Amino acid sequence: MVMIKGTGADEGKIAPTAEMLATMGEYNDKLIKAGIMLDGGGLRPSSDGRQIVFEGGTTSVVDGPFTESKEIIAGYWVWQVSSIEEAVEWARQCPSDPNLGVRSVLEIRPYYDEADFADLS
Repeated sequence: MVMIKGTGADEGKIAPTAEMLATMGEYNDKLIKAGIMLDGGGLRPSSDGRQIVFEGGTTSVVDGPFTESKEIIAGYWVWQVSSIEEAVEWARQCPSDPNLGVRSVLEIRPYYDEADFADLS
C-alpha cells in the first residue's frame, strides 16, 4: 500500500485543482496500464472525519479536523508489485507540485500475507 501523506496544518492548502486531478489521472492510467494498481483514492479532509481513540480501557471519539496531527493520510494506492524496490521506482514517478509550498510524503508499506505467519501455526 502506498499512502499519500500531507501535513495536518497544511490540509486546507492542498485542495485538488483541475490541473492536479488531470496530472494524477495520467499517472494513475500509467499504473493501471502497467497492471500494478489494484485500488486507489483520495480522502476527504480530516474535518469530515473522526478518530476513535482506545486508551486505558476507554474508548472516545474525536471529531476532525486533525490539524494538530503532524501528518495525515490524504489518499492511497494499493499496488501489486514484485518488490519494494519496484514500488519505490513507481512512487518516484508520482507527480508533485513544488509551487504549492507544502511538503508531501509517499509511504510504502507491504501487506502481510499468509506466508509471513506460516511459522506461527
